[in-house]
Amino acid sequence: MIKEDSSQQTQKIPNSPLRVAVFGASGYSGSELLALLHHHAHFTVVKAYASERAQPVAWSSLAPQLAGRSSLIIEPFLGDLAALSHIDAAFLALPHEASAELAKKLIDQDIKVFDLSGAYRFKDATQFAATYGFTHPVPEFLPIANYMLAEFPQELSQLPLFSIPGCYPTAASLALLPVCESGLLAPASVPVITAISGVSGAGRAANLRTSFCEVSVQAYGVFQHRHRPEIANNLGLDVVFTPLIGPYPRGIVATCVAQLGPHVRAEEVHAVYQQAYAEKPFVRLVAQPPAVQHVAHTPFCDIFVAVEGQQLIVIAALDNLLKGAASQAVQAANRVFGLPVNAGFECHLGEFGGAE
Repeated sequence: MIKEDSSQQTQKIPNSPLRVAVFGASGYSGSELLALLHHHAHFTVVKAYASERAQPVAWSSLAPQLAGRSSLIIEPFLGDLAALSHIDAAFLALPHEASAELAKKLIDQDIKVFDLSGAYRFKDATQFAATYGFTHPVPEFLPIANYMLAEFPQELSQLPLFSIPGCYPTAASLALLPVCESGLLAPASVPVITAISGVSGAGRAANLRTSFCEVSVQAYGVFQHRHRPEIANNLGLDVVFTPLIGPYPRGIVATCVAQLGPHVRAEEVHAVYQQAYAEKPFVRLVAQPPAVQHVAHTPFCDIFVAVEGQQLIVIAALDNLLKGAASQAVQAANRVFGLPVNAGFECHLGEFGGAE
């Protein structure tokens, strides 16, 4: 279960932009990362990589809506670590196996690593292997990797490896952690989470199941999805999690149903959520069930809370490529480098000024 961290960042805001590299830059999340970092006043993207089998390609031709007139070239990564000797941080939007291997090599080069894959989200190597289907190559890193659910920060370890939560776990955890941490659920309550995601969650590679003519609303990974144990770890209790794919490009809506304790009142529940997110500008408590269109292309998670008797329904909506991946990675980097919480998001959070 994730605990709050009241520690202050001791690192000073850097005087000059931090030099960063993005791996997996040709994918959906990687391209969103490039855009966020490209427009961030404190970061400069100096390297952008795709797989070793890829051909060099202009970012502006791959994602013109994000790149604008940028001249950045996405190159194949051929394993040349010497080319990264001047890098401050690397963002990995790679398959789990690739991130698991590459992260240690980058850390050995004194590079801070922000990993968007599932390679370092678990503390236990046995649970990792059972969930992801391969033996972790660096199991000693698992217990000390930093899990970066932005709104519920943990104490940072000395290992400069920062694991970004999955998109479904981010939605489900933000929806339920306040009530779990407050002990308001019934002791035997097993939350039931049903979440639908746009097809971008399946990645950019061609896939018949996610093609325009084939995609529909369909459940998948029933009882088997790798995000179920991650959600359970975050909440500290078992869950029933059913993901669905939806016929739209991006965004997640997660509907979470749970049983409250016998004497818990609706006012207590709403007060817990107000307190949990009062100083968290990327979470918005809303008065109506949120829609995908409310959060698409934004770094926000919108949360709706409803109580009837002892039944609790919490609905969370977020953009799977941003709050569920790229923008949460930038939030993590802001924290690690001692930057303001709104750095890089001023166009979204202008009304918050210099909050936190």
